[in-house]
Amino acid sequence: MTGISDTEPNVLSEDYIDQVLEKVKKAANYCYNCNKCVNVCPLSALDVFNPRNLISDLTFLPLEEALNNNNIWLCLSCAQCTTYCPMTNEGEGVNIPELILELRKIAKTLDFETEKIAQCETHDGIFPVIAQIQAENPNPPDKLSFLEGTGLKTTSSGELAYFVGCLPIMEDVIYRFDVDYTNSAKSIIGLLNEVDIKPVVLNEKCCGHDILWGKADTSTFQSLAEYNLSLYKNAGVKTIIFGCAEGYKTWKFDYPKYIDNYEFEIFHITEYLLKENIIENLRFPQELDLKVTYHDACRLGRLGDGLYDAPRELIKRIPGVELIEMENIREDARCCGVSAFSGCNEYTRILRQERINEAYETGADYLLVSCPKCLTHFNCYLNEPSMNSKQKEIKKKLVIKDIITFIGELLFLI
Repeated sequence: MTGISDTEPNVLSEDYIDQVLEKVKKAANYCYNCNKCVNVCPLSALDVFNPRNLISDLTFLPLEEALNNNNIWLCLSCAQCTTYCPMTNEGEGVNIPELILELRKIAKTLDFETEKIAQCETHDGIFPVIAQIQAENPNPPDKLSFLEGTGLKTTSSGELAYFVGCLPIMEDVIYRFDVDYTNSAKSIIGLLNEVDIKPVVLNEKCCGHDILWGKADTSTFQSLAEYNLSLYKNAGVKTIIFGCAEGYKTWKFDYPKYIDNYEFEIFHITEYLLKENIIENLRFPQELDLKVTYHDACRLGRLGDGLYDAPRELIKRIPGVELIEMENIREDARCCGVSAFSGCNEYTRILRQERINEAYETGADYLLVSCPKCLTHFNCYLNEPSMNSKQKEIKKKLVIKDIITFIGELLFLI
């Protein structure tokens, strides 16, 4: 199910709402209540959201009553449900994340829904505000100061680019625990420099992932997309590399729905490193003896391009590093519990706890991730002011790290 139109009206007309509802109803009518979505939905197990109940209510009740019965802002859009739904196909069917997005486009304009939105937002809603400011301001904030004094080589024009995204801003906003977000960016540029690749690195704006999926604000999203696409097109870029699962998903799958003549080739950094055999040309320390486990990000796997193999293959090519899998991986990987900086609460804390315990039980030294949200909220769980003894034990033995930062540190690039 794709977007209703390329742009969202400033004031939702009855025709627009009818279009959305028609798509929602069409999708809902595919459901035959097999209950598979409920069995795998992480929030259903916590009794806070039930995808089948939502579908049933949309089919038989007026919209307002269906929304009152179901808090659509709690849904993590992790797409675990679509993995098992027999009526989910690429073009049509019961695609819950897309259906949730369409419903949010309407619900955000309804007075009785605004309180729900506010309750689900994290960090006092600062990240949507940052995206809105960037969309409205013709000039983006200076996000590239982290490159000063590093000796890293970049260029302002060329065919291959690296999209830094919101890492520098996250480093300024999320400061309560020790996570160097820009180390991922430094590592990516450093890895490329090691094989004489000087990527285009521009002062782009936010990709818009959170404003789209967390707030259903398609007008702000489109503004950000148009700016970024114009910026890279004018620089002669044809291929863009991403270290962030959300940025990757947004550029590869969301931008084409809102922008005509989309012609960029998109790679996640793990794909690109393998494609160009870059790891084989690098020398790692010889005395490594590390065990790691890997967490599949929703936006890279189920909601992305099924990108499960590349990160694992990359890890396996590092000498002295052993990959130990968790019980639930690939399509069955448990969600970290937070999406678009919304839905962070005591319920989703349980999801983080379960996933970290699962990683800890492997005996790994590192839990490697490919998404800044996973990195943030896993670390948040292990840095709570009132940690119990189990959390303290895990924190001593398990390091949560971005996968490319992990490689960068092994190679002394950062």
